[in-house]
Amino acid sequence: MLAFKSKGSTLILIGPKGKTVEDVGELLATQLNKPFIQLRELTDKYAEEIGFTREDQKEAGEKDGFNGFYHYMQTFFTHVIKRVVQKHKGSIIVFDPLQSVIENGESLGSIVEYLKPFDVVQLRPTEDDAESVEIIRRQRSAFVDGKEMNEHFITHHSNSDLAKHTFYTKEKTPEQTADEILTKINAEASDIILIGAMGVGKSTIGKLLASKLDLPQVSMDKLRWEHYKETDWSEERQEDIRGKEGFSGVYKYWKRYDVHAIERLLQEHKNCVIDFGAGHSIYENSEDFTRVSELLAPYGNVVLLLPSPDLDESISILKNRHADTINGVEVIEYLVSHPSTQELADFTIFTENRTLSEIMDEILTEVDVTTNTNFWSRILRR
Repeated sequence: MLAFKSKGSTLILIGPKGKTVEDVGELLATQLNKPFIQLRELTDKYAEEIGFTREDQKEAGEKDGFNGFYHYMQTFFTHVIKRVVQKHKGSIIVFDPLQSVIENGESLGSIVEYLKPFDVVQLRPTEDDAESVEIIRRQRSAFVDGKEMNEHFITHHSNSDLAKHTFYTKEKTPEQTADEILTKINAEASDIILIGAMGVGKSTIGKLLASKLDLPQVSMDKLRWEHYKETDWSEERQEDIRGKEGFSGVYKYWKRYDVHAIERLLQEHKNCVIDFGAGHSIYENSEDFTRVSELLAPYGNVVLLLPSPDLDESISILKNRHADTINGVEVIEYLVSHPSTQELADFTIFTENRTLSEIMDEILTEVDVTTNTNFWSRILRR
C-alpha cells in the first residue's frame, strides 16, 4: 500500500452514494492522519460570500420542491468548491452527491480546470447505471419485517384496527378530503386524530381541518421528543443505533417510547386536531397495540387516510408521489447518470460487495499523491 507522505497532498472523493463516500473518506483520513472535510458542512459559509441566504433557499424549495432547491444551490457550487479546496489543501475532502453534478458547461469546465492538480476519485456501486441506481435505492430504504417501511405501514393491521373512519385521497385535493371528512364525522364527538402512512397527507389535511374548525393543530412528530425525554430515551443512543443499523434500527428504538408519548400527548391536548406520525399507529408488539387501542377507544374520530382501497395501489401511489426529482428525473437516477461526475473524476472505483478497507486499499494503490506525480499524467489523460 502506498502512503501519503506529503503533508500538502489532497484527495477528493465524489459519487452518488453519499454514505459510502463519507465512510471511506473518514477511514482514509484516520489511516493517513489527514483532516477530514465534508464539503456540505462548509457550503453555507462560503456560499454566503456570494449572496446565498437560507430564506432564498427555502423559497426556491417551496416553489419547485427538491428541483428548486437543487437549481438554487447550483449557482453557488463553483465558488464553494474552489474556496473549500483552496482553504483545506492536504485534506481528505468529500463532496456531497449533488455537488459533483454540475449542469452549466462553463461552470463544469472551470471546476475541472481548478481540480487538475488534485486526485479526484469517484466511488459508485457498479459500472452499470441501472444496477447502481437500484443498489442505492435499496440501501437507502428502511425495512421492517422484510417490507419497505411505508409498505409495512400500509399493510399492517394496526391502522385499520385502530381507525373509526377511513378516507381515500386518490384524485382528490387536500381541501376536498378535508371537506369529505367533515361531512361524515361528528366533529363535536371527540378530537380528530389522523393516522396513516408517510406522505399520505396527515399534517396538510390536519392543518385544513384545524382551520375550518377553528381548533389548534397538534403534530405528534413535533411534540413526541419532549415526552421521549421523560423516559430513558437518549439521542446519543439513538444516533449510535442509526450508525449501526440504519433507520430501521432507529424506528425499532422509538417503539419503546411511542406508547408513553401518545399517552402524554392525549393527556395534555384537548379540543384539537391531532396528526400522528406514520409509526405512531403501528405496533408489532401486541401489548403495545392493546394499550394504544385502550387510549384511543374514547375517541370517535380516529381517521385513517389512504390513497386507495387497493393497498398495492396505495403503496405505488405514495412511492411515486414523494419521489424527489431533478429536471423530471428521479434524484438517484439523475446523480448516477449525469456525465459531469465522470468529467471531474480521474478514475472510478466500484464499491458493491466490498468492505470499506478494500475500497481504501484500492484508492491508495491507484493514487500516488505523495509528491503529486500524477499531475502531468492526469493532464495528458484529460
